Amino acid sequence: MSSAELRLGDYELDLGYLLRELVERRARRVLVQLPEGLKRYYTKLVDFLSKVSGAEVVADASPIYGSCLIDPAEVSGYDLVVHVGHDPYPLSSFRFSNVVYVDLEYVGTDVEELAEAVEGSLRGLGATKVAVLATNQHKRLSRELVARLGERGFRVVFGPALILGCYVPHGLRDSGADVVLVVAGGRFHALGTSLVLPEARVLRVDPYTRTVSDASSEAAKLLSMRLMKMWEAASARSWGILVGVASQYRPYVVETLRKELSERGFRYYVLKAPILNLDALRNVDSPDIDAYVVTSCPRVAVDDLYHFEKPVLTPPEALQVIRGLLGQGYPRSFI
Repeated sequence: MSSAELRLGDYELDLGYLLRELVERRARRVLVQLPEGLKRYYTKLVDFLSKVSGAEVVADASPIYGSCLIDPAEVSGYDLVVHVGHDPYPLSSFRFSNVVYVDLEYVGTDVEELAEAVEGSLRGLGATKVAVLATNQHKRLSRELVARLGERGFRVVFGPALILGCYVPHGLRDSGADVVLVVAGGRFHALGTSLVLPEARVLRVDPYTRTVSDASSEAAKLLSMRLMKMWEAASARSWGILVGVASQYRPYVVETLRKELSERGFRYYVLKAPILNLDALRNVDSPDIDAYVVTSCPRVAVDDLYHFEKPVLTPPEALQVIRGLLGQGYPRSFI
């Protein structure tokens, strides 16, 4: 580990670019934003930055599930904001000149062991052409995995490319890959990929457990549930449009929904929801509302509010229902 790197548990931060920014900007007030699960290491990063810069360094204790949650009003009060573990949100209408995005690389896995597990799964499926997607924490690992797959005779036709919870990279659908590998912990990203690409074989490559599993069967169940929610919403005459804040505020999506609902004579109500979970929605739910659409984080509708008593849809799901296009299958996007 070089002097420009910092270890937080099993993760390494490459701080070379950040240190240059600290010097060039002469930052006196710095805000540190760490992702969920790593916030407990804030003391180590704060101490390091305070020592090398002499600046006042503040740690952000609010939830940080992605760069889409960077609040313009909050970060405007700092010379520099150190946002760790996420890339810039590609759909944001904001451009933050004072935000530096620092990669966070997981270094606790054995690449060769993981490559052997992937090879076994691919050969079992008879796959030769693969696409590789990875989250921010596994960029280096995904590059190393691609190299080892090439040595084993596999052809990587797409990637390694970055994947977000709500965003599957352009070009993946037309890549011709037999299998899509999603290098990420847990089920979240692999399921999302499989849901919007139901024709693809998606394998979940988990660096933490060093295992490979097929996401397709679980995604098929999720797809059936989403289609059922869409059919339930088909009879809705009154809609609640749930609007987010910061980069999760997408006015063009809200306006499209308002226009489509108005043209068809549906009632709608717009609700601003900085925090959206089951309790928050139940607290504002009205008997006058038949269905909801989440315009902030679409994965909230899919992963967190699926068991709400009324249909809660993503914007593409809702637009397909509103336009009377239920027979056209599932939308190919969350956004």
